[in-house]
Amino acid sequence: MEDSRDYLVRNNWEPKRHEFDRRLDYIDGVGRLRATTLLVSGATLGYCGFLFGAFLGFYKQIVEEGPLNFLGEKQNHSYFPATVSEMVYNTSSGGGKCFFAFVLIGGICMLSSWYPWQLRNVYIGDDLILGAPFLGKNNNGKYRGISVLMLRQFLPPIGIMMVACIPAPPAANRHFTDKVSSIVHTMGAVMSIGGYALIELYTLVRCKDLPVKFDTIKAYNKGWGEWTTRFGVIICCLFSIVAFQVFGVLCGQAEKLGICCDDVWEVPSDADLAMLKARGQGYFIEDSIAAAHNEKLLKHTASGTLMYFKLGEYWFEVLAGLTMLYSHLVIWWYCPERHVDLDEELPDPDGDDGTVYTAPAAQ
Repeated sequence: MEDSRDYLVRNNWEPKRHEFDRRLDYIDGVGRLRATTLLVSGATLGYCGFLFGAFLGFYKQIVEEGPLNFLGEKQNHSYFPATVSEMVYNTSSGGGKCFFAFVLIGGICMLSSWYPWQLRNVYIGDDLILGAPFLGKNNNGKYRGISVLMLRQFLPPIGIMMVACIPAPPAANRHFTDKVSSIVHTMGAVMSIGGYALIELYTLVRCKDLPVKFDTIKAYNKGWGEWTTRFGVIICCLFSIVAFQVFGVLCGQAEKLGICCDDVWEVPSDADLAMLKARGQGYFIEDSIAAAHNEKLLKHTASGTLMYFKLGEYWFEVLAGLTMLYSHLVIWWYCPERHVDLDEELPDPDGDDGTVYTAPAAQ
């Protein structure tokens, strides 16, 4: 009598049963390599987007725009946007184009990677639920809620794609619809940077109680090690987020706090237009269009203490985005899955897909 265990996986009539493990190893290896490749591609592209957007936008304001107001009068220095969002909101500018393209494509790559489910140094199990035990249990006895792994998978890429696709114009010219879209834009930034930072911090702090694995490759155990490196990067990210918020509050409440001196935005008046027309300057046409649309233009740039607060708000936002993306690169660097070595020959599909056709030998 034949052993019944022979039939637990496949029946005897199916050819090449001995290759099933090889096929499964190949499928598993391809999935993990795909996750690591898409992760590093997405993080690198997002990193480039922040770099290009930040520095090209800064260069445009300082060098190309110059320290001139809407009357053609020279200011002490150029206009400095307080946030990256304002710097790259114009998608027709060089910085705006680069930011949109790199960040959007990077977000798509990260969203497609499903790396939280494939990499052992971030996998914390799917039973860790956000919302338990407040939402009760389902029919299987498990708590209802959103898996933390799902949040790691979706919050950062969807958040940065929202930031790239929903521009935030300068606050001086925001109408109701612009204010709503800017709120959605800010929500995307909170999801991508703040949400990721909190999940990563939780993973590192609670690692002893979770199935996550660190330092699985001995060659990378030298120096600080994976846990220390990731913890240091995420602390820098959180510090940048806090500093960005602090400077943002100071800039927003500058008038109440007596901090000098903020940017001055005005709609060109009839006297301004008459003066420009008498001078015969090209500013007359641009300012006339702005006045017709009740659009405010920059008359005086920020100076004094407030100017440094704006610079602090801007560069700490840049640093927060860069450290968030760099944290993904650190995860990729230490994950063992990027070293998966696949067989040089694809598994023979003979079996489930039928017998492979072999061309007859030439006669």
